Order: sequence, then structure tokens, then C-alpha cells
Amino acid sequence: MIKNVIFSLLLITAPFSALSQSVWVDYSLVLKPGSQARTAAAVSEYLGSNEKFEGLAIFNAEVINGANPQTHNLAIIYEDQESWDRSLSALTGSAEREKFLATMRSNGEVIGETAYLHVAGWGQPGNEGTQYIGFAMKVSNPKRYVDLLSEYAEQPGNATEIAGIDLYQVLAGAPGGVTHVVVISAEKRYQFMERYNSPEFAKYLRKFASVREVLGVNYADNISFSGGLSIETLRKE
Repeated sequence: MIKNVIFSLLLITAPFSALSQSVWVDYSLVLKPGSQARTAAAVSEYLGSNEKFEGLAIFNAEVINGANPQTHNLAIIYEDQESWDRSLSALTGSAEREKFLATMRSNGEVIGETAYLHVAGWGQPGNEGTQYIGFAMKVSNPKRYVDLLSEYAEQPGNATEIAGIDLYQVLAGAPGGVTHVVVISAEKRYQFMERYNSPEFAKYLRKFASVREVLGVNYADNISFSGGLSIETLRKE
């Protein structure tokens, strides 16, 4: 049975200084074959012009995900934790929400829920239709990792010239050992990978390895954006 998407992962604590940073609430989905279009339409209908929803719903299809059975994910971006709480309170109990949940239940199920806090970003965040690469990581020194990414982003020919790089800290719900996630957003993945495989990036990959361990990688393609929040809000610090 699908759980309450948008809906139940509320009891999260974070440092006070982090309360104004943007939040990503992610729902891992296993959809039935042939239900992608119906799910996308349901998300757009429910959240696309819903005045009670203060976030941005990003619906993606998994392309490569290893042994993970997840076929899709619904990533909800909020400007901060306060707007997340307001949206959840306002949406709870409405007839529209119940209709949306019924449609989602008929199309598949939620197999995981994770909440993240945005730490820092470089380059342009992806818009509708973007292609993603996600790196799940265990980071031993987050401040040093941010410093290294910032240093890399200043190098001539770096990947942020053609892709967005966003670092998130896990708040709750991630698999054991995962402390952070890096999301690469690019018009085409191969464009990022050309920079990633360059000697210049290889030098920084060795530096990154001193402060973080990559635990998993996945590829996903965006299907739709729904909601009034601009993706640019992601970079609000």
C-alpha cells in the first residue's frame, strides 16, 4: 500500500541555524508498468496549482539504480522547514489529497522516505527535463568537502560550467552509513561525464576521497516539475 506521500515524515530535528535552508523530502516509488503517465498527471493536477502547496514537486524516472527496486522518485523541495510544515498542515484532510492518494495507491507504492537539508550548490540547478546523477556518500569532514568543491568550481573548464552540483545533508530516513548526497543536474549526462573523466577532475576526485566515501550512484531523468516554487530557491542560504 502506498503511504501518505507529502504526508508523514514530520518529526525531524535540525540545528537552529539550518532552519532557513531549503529542504528536500524524497519519496522512493515502485510504480506498476504503464502507470508513469497517470502518476505524472496526478502529481501535476494535485500540486501544480495548489495554493496550499508551497513547494516544488520534481517527478523523476530511474534509469540506472543498481539492485534498488525503485522505479521513480518524487522529490519535494521546500524553501525552508517552516514552509514544509505549513504545507503539510494545510494539505492534510482535504478531499483533493484523498483523491491524489487513491490514484497513487492504484499506481504503485512508496518504499522509502528520506529528508535532506541543502548545504551548498554550484552551477545552475537543473530545470524541467534535466538528467540527474546522484552520489550517496559518507562524508567525514563536511566543511572540508564544501571547501574543496568550491575550489574546484573556480577552476577553468570545471563541470559547473555545464551542470549543477548540489550537496545535501541527510536529516532522516537514509540507508545506514549515508550522511550526504550530491546531485548532479545536467541537460545531458554525457556532458558532465566528459568533464568528470578529465585529468583536471581526476585531481580533485583524489582530494574528495580524503573526506568522503561514495556508497552508491544512480541515474534518473526528470519527467515533470509541479508547483509555484522556483528551483532557484534551492540555493537560498
